[in-house]
Amino acid sequence: MEKYEKLLNMIMDFNDTIRFAAICNSNGEILWHSQRSGVKNIVPLEDTKKTLQRALSAWQERSQVTSIVGRGLYTIASYEKIKRITIPLPKGDMLFVTVGNDPLQVKKGKSYGHLVEMGKILSIVDFVNENS
Repeated sequence: MEKYEKLLNMIMDFNDTIRFAAICNSNGEILWHSQRSGVKNIVPLEDTKKTLQRALSAWQERSQVTSIVGRGLYTIASYEKIKRITIPLPKGDMLFVTVGNDPLQVKKGKSYGHLVEMGKILSIVDFVNENS
């Protein structure tokens, strides 16, 4: 579990727009999670658990085309208020991250402009996997 604690701490520290991060196992059980201090959940935890189940199922389906398109790296689902990122981890585990959108842009109806630094997030995942 130390590896997961380290991963979530590094993810949360790298960017203050990250609201929530969790690691779940292949059964969708949350093994470790972290929430930004002072940030209120937009989505209740029970609904987040359902989202994790759906995301795991989608990753299992994607694995059927790995021989054709290569290994899946991440997915991003973008909504007006948040972006949800899933990243497959070794042994069937999954990293789930929610990133808040700029409230001023959401108010203007232009929440699509907020970029997610996926290269940095993937570098953190790789670093923790290689050094733990």
